[in-house]
Amino acid sequence: MAILSEIQIRELKNSLENSGLPYRENQDLSANCSFKIGGTSPIMVEPETQEQILETLSVFKKLDLPWKILGGGTNILISDHPNDFVILKLSGGFKEYKDMGEGIFQVGAATNTTPVFRQISQKGYTGAEFLSTIPGWTGGAVIQNAGCYGGELFDLIQEVEFLRDGEVLKRRPSEIEHGYRFTEFLKRKDSIILSILIKLKPGNLEEIGTSLKEKRDKRNSSQPQNKKSAGSMFKNPKVFDEQGKEIKAWQFIDKVGLRGLQIGGAQISPEHCNFIVNTGGAKASDVYGLVNTVQEKVEKETGVILQREVEYFGSIP
Repeated sequence: MAILSEIQIRELKNSLENSGLPYRENQDLSANCSFKIGGTSPIMVEPETQEQILETLSVFKKLDLPWKILGGGTNILISDHPNDFVILKLSGGFKEYKDMGEGIFQVGAATNTTPVFRQISQKGYTGAEFLSTIPGWTGGAVIQNAGCYGGELFDLIQEVEFLRDGEVLKRRPSEIEHGYRFTEFLKRKDSIILSILIKLKPGNLEEIGTSLKEKRDKRNSSQPQNKKSAGSMFKNPKVFDEQGKEIKAWQFIDKVGLRGLQIGGAQISPEHCNFIVNTGGAKASDVYGLVNTVQEKVEKETGVILQREVEYFGSIP
């Protein structure tokens, strides 16, 4: 795919300005993701309402422009080559959540999961404490069916509101293909998550506070802190030992001797083998090289195929 021309960018800017759509130019995508890796996007459109999303997509279609939606950027590796697409990033009302009563909450796709689900839990509702330890945006958490400590987001969801083919749709979990770190939205890149409805049970505030702290402390003690990464790089392969205990992805990586391996500025974390960290100046190709090395060596020596959990964003390597 060709890099966007100056003429295309100028036409896009004119169309956005004529439509009153908010946008920013020459955005450093490394500043929009937790890996701190990525090139520059010529245009980032930031719609604040459903109407503005539809208008933005209409402009993209009219000008025949390739586009991608970017959320919190905590589970992606962005190409550091000049980008050949424009970015859509939700803003405005999508950054809010509403208490609908009786334990039901409407959560916007652009809300930050950690503070939002902590706040919801602190209202005296239990079941979402684990989500307060997962960084990123709610929309991305929906797409991946994010989870940890035995819980998954789809365990709580009553309804997903999303945009597809110019139509706003609402679907129950039973109507959406989903599983471990997977939903149909990973395959349908034309879908834009708008919000979700979740239902929680009332709980004891003191017990909820204890649960929040225990999960936060557990994550802080077992994962790299204040490091530039995208979280768990690989999905757990659902392999069990003779006692029926699950063998995690990090254990296979450690078993084949890759703990601490470094390519360029990217390193397999010495603290947690399922994390790749940017030690400074890492390129997307460095991370890509580590990912391939891990997958090839683990499969060769153990027969286990590790699947990426982190999504590639743009042309990599």
